[in-house]
Amino acid sequence: MNLEGFKGTEKIYIDSTIFVSHHSKDTADRKECTAFLNAVEKGEINAVTSYIAIDETAYILLKFKAAEILGTDRHYKILDSLRHDKNVFDEAWEVVEVHIDFVDALRVKNVLQIIAQTADPLELKDLAKKYQLLPRDASHLGIMRKNMIQNIATSDSDFKRVEGIKVWTP
Repeated sequence: MNLEGFKGTEKIYIDSTIFVSHHSKDTADRKECTAFLNAVEKGEINAVTSYIAIDETAYILLKFKAAEILGTDRHYKILDSLRHDKNVFDEAWEVVEVHIDFVDALRVKNVLQIIAQTADPLELKDLAKKYQLLPRDASHLGIMRKNMIQNIATSDSDFKRVEGIKVWTP
């Protein structure tokens, strides 16, 4: 289902892909993700995310910015530079701060609920195996199930394999 079509009072879980697209200059779905998050900010959408999604977004944004600074897509080189080159880390961290400040502003405004709990490890294992999900995605799904959330805003097509949820994509 198209993300622009999500309306109503049901909760929708925001996956990291929506935040990443919103903060990235060159993603094809940036406008849709930003419009969705603007509707969240206006209180038009009953939005939920988790500390897991915030952390995942921070990590992805940090790596993307470091890759841009370094001019490489080599994972080991990016992580090594983030760990040992303070200039690279500080410059890359700026985009993470923007994200964290944005999410916190939505939380303070009381238009975004942030779930602190994590998925049960045994449920994560079962969900990952059953739906062929990576561990972080199984965590998101476990959090959704624990909180009886049936809608997810994501550009991750892996969630389309999951029974019992509605996947809203940009």
